[in-house]
Amino acid sequence: MKPHTLIFIAIALAVAGSGCWYFKHTDMNAIAPAEGPDHAEADEHGHADEGHGDEASTTLSDEVAKAAGITVETAGPAALAERLPLRGKIILNPETSAEVKARFAGVVKRVRATLGQTVTKGEALATVESNDSLQTYAVTSPLSGVVLARSVNVGDTAAEQPLFTVANLATVTAELHVFPQDISRVRVGQTVQVQSVDGSVEGTGTIKALLPTTDADTQTVQVWVTLPNSDARWRAGMAVQAGAVVGEDQQVALAVKNTALQTLNNQTVVFVKEGETYAAHPIKPGRTDGVMTEVLEGLEAGDSYVATNSFIVKADIGKASAEHSH
Repeated sequence: MKPHTLIFIAIALAVAGSGCWYFKHTDMNAIAPAEGPDHAEADEHGHADEGHGDEASTTLSDEVAKAAGITVETAGPAALAERLPLRGKIILNPETSAEVKARFAGVVKRVRATLGQTVTKGEALATVESNDSLQTYAVTSPLSGVVLARSVNVGDTAAEQPLFTVANLATVTAELHVFPQDISRVRVGQTVQVQSVDGSVEGTGTIKALLPTTDADTQTVQVWVTLPNSDARWRAGMAVQAGAVVGEDQQVALAVKNTALQTLNNQTVVFVKEGETYAAHPIKPGRTDGVMTEVLEGLEAGDSYVATNSFIVKADIGKASAEHSH
């Protein structure tokens, strides 16, 4: 399959297909036996598997797999932590971002900063002529960072509205939501593992704040987790899923990431890579902590399995099956 075809599939299925298993099959109170992932589709078969017991498989070149964002990891022992599943989104770190306003109302005479520009603390972003003194003054950045928003042009009147948003993106904040019945299990300082809904971006941070208010619409309490972002992979607005560590680790002999799990022919499967062939291996899942799942049968330690964007491999097998049936 061509790279652009797989990328199209990834975009179309990422939101609908990824991350669902995490929230629907993680016990809210403790590590629990895993169930099948929520990716089932009727009548899906692989190149070789049409319901006759053979492994469903497909062949993808390494170049195509890389272009589609497919990553492979090695199955092995793992520590399953008792985690509280949470969801939310990435926002700018309130401690390292700022809305920049004019000090005195006036007319904007010059705009120096553009969107995406890197600026330093004290650098002039615009020049404004004061209505009172008729003197011009510089509107400067209060911190070093990137200009993320600009809402001013030459000739505009600068008053109370923000002219720019500047943020240092070395860290971001995961804004997560906790249901009232779980508030007692969450506290500042707890470790939280956060990942994008498609599993392509992961990070670990700690709870920095537990807001003392309840959201009127969702009836949840917001928790803020600070995440390192030196590689700029986290972006404000990105939907995320997370697990707050609320209990002791339990060691298991063999486990895979939850993002690897798919349903094919009514079986929970993991796609094992050998060369450029990806074969669906039916497994018997055990306990899960919302991030990793114990594997009781179907895999061996050392197997290379698809950990990220496994739904793309599943879609390619389904497409090949549909073409074969015609």
